[in-house]
Amino acid sequence: MMQRRSGWFIVLSVLMLCVRSTVTEAKAPDLHVDAKAAVLMDADSGQIIFEQDPTTRLSPASLTKLMTVYLCYDAIRDGTVRLNEQVSVSRRASRMGGSQIFLEAGDRITFGDLLRGISIASGNDATIAVAEHIGGFPDAFVARMNSKADKLGLSDTRFENPHGLPATNQYTTAHDVAVLSLHLVWDYPAALQLHSMKEFEYNGIKQWNRNRLLWKDRRVNGLKTGWLQEAGYHIVATAREGDRRLIAVVMGAESERAREEISLRLLNYGFKNFHNVEFFSRGNKVKNLPVWKGTQDYLGIAATGPGIVTLANGSPQPTLAYQFPNTLVAPISARQKVGEAVFTVDGREVTRVDLVAMHMVPEAGFFKRLLHSFLLLFN
Repeated sequence: MMQRRSGWFIVLSVLMLCVRSTVTEAKAPDLHVDAKAAVLMDADSGQIIFEQDPTTRLSPASLTKLMTVYLCYDAIRDGTVRLNEQVSVSRRASRMGGSQIFLEAGDRITFGDLLRGISIASGNDATIAVAEHIGGFPDAFVARMNSKADKLGLSDTRFENPHGLPATNQYTTAHDVAVLSLHLVWDYPAALQLHSMKEFEYNGIKQWNRNRLLWKDRRVNGLKTGWLQEAGYHIVATAREGDRRLIAVVMGAESERAREEISLRLLNYGFKNFHNVEFFSRGNKVKNLPVWKGTQDYLGIAATGPGIVTLANGSPQPTLAYQFPNTLVAPISARQKVGEAVFTVDGREVTRVDLVAMHMVPEAGFFKRLLHSFLLLFN
């Protein structure tokens, strides 16, 4: 008889990437940066190391383009567009002001070049061109942006356009920008190849990446800058040191130099004062569990997020506990949540990860279901 499994899993209301995290306690007291908002996140665990006014709503400026780029990669993944397909530039796209790659109405340019123009030169004209190509109309593309924001859990974000120029009801927070950036890095690592490129040229006009940290620190390979007069200077800087990646979000700094200095200080702080402990990787099989009344007797369980805990140096070692229902009864669908992995440090929960079925388990035939119903009376 299959062994009894104890403990009911706990369902939390706060979800981020299927990894729910708390800020580690051992951070520098009274740490403050000269910006309207800031967040430092470990990109391997998804845990926040530092935050300052993380839910203050601000105009995202060109950080808006991070969502545009994300949807471009969604379209490539889904097969609705290809990097080498030609895009016709509309008059509306060619007339966009602000930063641009200087498209002209009637130009034919590849989708890949437009994506590079957005990622490197922050072209507003390129942004409208891809929005029209994917959505037909910019407003339809913006609807997709807001739908994706909801799916990613960006509860304090609202988009009104795909490029970030001033709009009355367009806003985000440092926390939401960090979450969006984490999804982009996790789901589409190829985006980093574009965001780390230092120059872009179209029609003989060469432009430089606006993220000057690419020249100042070899660890940095992305991600995006932004500026509006009413919002200040923004930056999302991601850097890798050894096997760790951090994401620093700074919003509302007083100058380009200030946002760069603040983000570098945050990155150095995270690399020097914190470390990761890994139990398992995202998507890895972590358990085999018995299944009742199914065509199969055992089910492989996988983690939807990384089994990684970010700790301040000198912290006690983390511990891992699995929480599952007493019994798993078929039918079970693929990717159905069946439990959680809970990580604690010194008795305090720091993060948890959803555990899901790796495959479906249909109901068994009548006689096996009848037998298992009888056995469950004594289990």
